[in-house]
Amino acid sequence: MSACLSDVIGSYLVAQRQAGKSDATLEQYGYHLGKMADWLGELGIVYVGEVQRADLQSWGAGLRDRWAPATIKGAVCAARSFFRWCVEEELLSENVALALKVPRVPMRAQRTLTAVEISRLLAGCDQSVRGRRDAALVTVLLDTGLRNSEVCGLRLVDLDLEEQRLVVRIKGGDEAWGYFGSGCRERLAAWLAVRPARAGVGTVFVSVGGNTPGCALTPRGLRLALKRLGERGEVQGVCPHAFRRSFATLMLLNGAPSRIVQLAGRWSDLRMVEVYSQALDASSVYAKWSPVDGLEP
Repeated sequence: MSACLSDVIGSYLVAQRQAGKSDATLEQYGYHLGKMADWLGELGIVYVGEVQRADLQSWGAGLRDRWAPATIKGAVCAARSFFRWCVEEELLSENVALALKVPRVPMRAQRTLTAVEISRLLAGCDQSVRGRRDAALVTVLLDTGLRNSEVCGLRLVDLDLEEQRLVVRIKGGDEAWGYFGSGCRERLAAWLAVRPARAGVGTVFVSVGGNTPGCALTPRGLRLALKRLGERGEVQGVCPHAFRRSFATLMLLNGAPSRIVQLAGRWSDLRMVEVYSQALDASSVYAKWSPVDGLEP
């Protein structure tokens, strides 16, 4: 008899964890596959061998009534990965999920901070312990393009102020270099001079208030710190990923080639530079490259 669908999903998630998938990916896949199993269960389909192509097509079509394209894409990718694994494990003879087509997700402009807005955030950082930490956070996020989890997981041993670089643990567990300028180095040094020490805590950024002073800064703590800075400087939409977009956009505006931005941002695909720099406004810099203005008199 074919294996129970819910049991197979559990085995799949264990296999993906063993293969090194991130907790965020596993959580997303587990959610979507659980919803799919519930939907199939309502049709009386409880064993993996009972799932047919037509069943998955009906499930995929129904997603359009409830979810946005980006969420549908996540669900479809989870299903395709799961059933492909079932074939590899010889639980199925064919990949019935090939009937599912990955939807196109429309590209939409996302929040990117301007140079003026970042200056306002920094202006709100005083010389207190919290102020120095927040100034270091802002400049590290902007200069390195670190993600939320990466900046919270940054360790003191990963930081080289003299060489102005740091080690980043990127998605998949690999390590890569991140680089920063002299302005960021100065703010990091100012923060480290007053950083509260706590036994066993080796992260660069720690809490400076609340119930856990000196403990490693959490992603939630980082978001709250940035939110407070935004409110103080009257800047809307201040979040960690907005800095990653600003990192790409401002580097390009400062004249960096796309390939250098890709390497500095640790993207495997050059196309990601275009995705993260959608906020580029040609009108603000066009005069510098105007074909007509460049003609000899």
